[in-house]
Amino acid sequence: MQAFGAEQGLLVCWGGLNNAVIKEARLGFFKIRLWHAGNLLEAIVRNDDRLPEELQAELPLKRSWVLVLED
Repeated sequence: MQAFGAEQGLLVCWGGLNNAVIKEARLGFFKIRLWHAGNLLEAIVRNDDRLPEELQAELPLKRSWVLVLED
């Protein structure tokens, strides 16, 4: 982050996070956020309809509907 002059950063860890990394990230809570792959995918799906069309074209997602049986 410092090399690019950024005040904040988001690090997406595809392979998971170990306890040492989580502990270190807590010290910089307001400067850096750590996400695992699931966090990123949830954010993309939740906000897909709000993304610019150019970005939506690069992320070829298709909505599907599934019936949920209630108890």
